[in-house]
Parts: sequence; C-alpha cells; structure tokens
Amino acid sequence: MRITDKQVQQVIRAYSDQIRRQEQKHSRPAQNVGHEIKLSPESQEYLAALQMLRNLPDVDSERVALVRLQIEAGTYEVDAKRIAKNMLTGHHLDKQV
Repeated sequence: MRITDKQVQQVIRAYSDQIRRQEQKHSRPAQNVGHEIKLSPESQEYLAALQMLRNLPDVDSERVALVRLQIEAGTYEVDAKRIAKNMLTGHHLDKQV
C-alpha cells in the first residue's frame, strides 16, 4: 500500500484542526469543563514531523537546475536499469502489503 501526498495532507489537516480546536479552547473561557484532548508524545512528534514536511518546498530547485544544465549540455544520461529495478521493487512491495 502506498501513502500518497493527498493522504499525508489529510492527516496533517486532521491534526492541525485538532490542535487549532485545543488552542481555541484554551483561549476562551471553558464552558464544558472536564473535556480535554491530550496527544501522546508520539502523536506530538508525528505532528511536528508532518508540519516540517509541509514546510519543505515541492520542488528541489537546485536539482532541477542541475538536470536542466546536463540536458542542455547533452551529458544527462538515463539509467534504464536503475529505473526498471525501482519500478519492480515498488511493484513487489505493493503486492506484499
């Protein structure tokens, strides 16, 4: 089973909504005393990692510039064996999960 960017974004949104609700609860007087959501340390760490991922750029500009220069210079080579191996490895993992 592959985890897509869309699924990661949904998880981030869900955790962000939960944190936002907690912050709103603490910023206004408590009306329903006794209701509280506490995230485990593991969940807090996971949320922090997801938020860091959210801040990463979608495109590695340096890598794109390097590949562009190699293509323009005619020195860019595609490693077909590596691509095929990665495709087969990914397919094999999908079947196992």
